[in-house]
Amino acid sequence: MTAVLVSQLATSSLNIATHRVGTSWEWYIIRAAGFTAAALVILLMLSGIGQVTGLTYRFLEPVKAWTLHKAMAIALCFSIFIHVSFLLLDHFVSFNIWQLLIPFRSHYNNGTTFAGMALGSLAISFGILAMYGVVIIVLSSLGWIDTHKKAWRWLHYLSYAVFVLMFLHGVYAGTDLRYGSFRLGWIILGLIIIIGIASRLRRAGSLSETDSSD
Repeated sequence: MTAVLVSQLATSSLNIATHRVGTSWEWYIIRAAGFTAAALVILLMLSGIGQVTGLTYRFLEPVKAWTLHKAMAIALCFSIFIHVSFLLLDHFVSFNIWQLLIPFRSHYNNGTTFAGMALGSLAISFGILAMYGVVIIVLSSLGWIDTHKKAWRWLHYLSYAVFVLMFLHGVYAGTDLRYGSFRLGWIILGLIIIIGIASRLRRAGSLSETDSSD
């Protein structure tokens, strides 16, 4: 009797999972691509900070470190493309092309709030702005690193803004980071990266130059 009940429960769970995948498989790809993009942004930030501080070169030669950094950046662009493309295909949450390409056009609301203000739509705009920031950084790195080093270096500082926008996008636009341990872990990780960003700016002299000009 117990074995039959266990078998029925297992079959029921399998049917539910199959139904969910069958009816909203696009959403799983969207989430996977989003998490992949977030992980790549974090790895790129840590890699960049490590190259400035020299920590990365304890594990990788400079040429290999740069090659890996570039490969992760290209993979990030691909992940973002998949994330946005499947949002167009998904039928659970309806977006049109303009809502995914133009900030502040979407009226998406997933129930996330801050001080009583709905943040779903704003978080989508954060994601769009972060996407454009990534495109600018990657294209400038591929095309200007050898010919326009000063412009490339200044545009690379845009990566800090991209991280902040991506962090807010994940906190307020998604479903997995709305509450619980995942949200807490994401916030702790964000604080760690921000500390790393401050360290990199200090190492580059940006903070000291700002202080001396005040």
